[in-house]
Amino acid sequence: MHHFLSAVQGVLVIFIVLGIGFYLAKIGWFDDGTAKLFLKLILNVTMPMDILVNLSLSFSKSQFLSSLKGELIPFLSILSSYFIAYVLSRIIKIERKRRGVFMATFSFSNAIFIGLPLCRVLFGDVSTPYSLMYYMANTVLWWTIGVYCIAIDSETDFKKTGFWKGALKRIMSPPLVALFVGITLILLNVKLPDFLMKSMELIGDITTPLSLFYVGIVIYNMEKEKLRFSKETVLVLLGRFLIAPALIYLMALFIDVPRIMRDVFIVMSGMPVMVNSSIVSRVYGADYEFATSMITYSTIFSIIVIPALMVLINRI
Repeated sequence: MHHFLSAVQGVLVIFIVLGIGFYLAKIGWFDDGTAKLFLKLILNVTMPMDILVNLSLSFSKSQFLSSLKGELIPFLSILSSYFIAYVLSRIIKIERKRRGVFMATFSFSNAIFIGLPLCRVLFGDVSTPYSLMYYMANTVLWWTIGVYCIAIDSETDFKKTGFWKGALKRIMSPPLVALFVGITLILLNVKLPDFLMKSMELIGDITTPLSLFYVGIVIYNMEKEKLRFSKETVLVLLGRFLIAPALIYLMALFIDVPRIMRDVFIVMSGMPVMVNSSIVSRVYGADYEFATSMITYSTIFSIIVIPALMVLINRI
């Protein structure tokens, strides 16, 4: 009961802040311009600094090297989930325009805008490096196989999209660059000066509220009349909240990692559908309305699912 109440309180913290972002968008304080500004700040300024600080404070060289094999778990689990989604899409004969979107929403989680803040609330700052390890796998696979399959299943002429030309640039986003820089500093045993660390920590601390405000604005701006609940919706929710966490658990039985790493991976894998899925689907002419529905439904359902997931984690 204690674990359940702690998880409920953790989820409430996240959704109260998200709800404030939603409400401020509703009354006109936040608009699309605000959302774009928040996104720029998060991805280019606050999150890279947050990542550098947390990596420096969380890992020594030996600790990092000993935990490196754990990176296999999110990579293998996301790839396995993607394969399951592909098989399901063929079995239930999902139309081509929606197939890539279905596989992406089934397999990839909102690791950075909801997963990272939630893990901090549930596990504390000690969870941040492991959250970032999951984020790295999620990001690399999303901008390669995830976006690729959305693009080739869309109505857009794939050869004209220049997908592969810009793929590396999209993968190497500032947060991921900061992750690699942080890892390099750890491996070289380089410590940044205190004044620089404290400045970055101060700026990095606003990442969580900005991320949740951003998600609140995005959900408010979604066109409510286009929300649809179908058999594909049920499968995506099962993929997000049941299959993805189960795959992490199964792989952790064969790849020995610290319990905290396993638990963070399980929570990160069971997050709602990533916000980018709607944006990318629209860019490539795929079924972005389906992606929008999946983001909204999975975010709503996560209020119930995440506390249940935390109770389960504490019993296994």
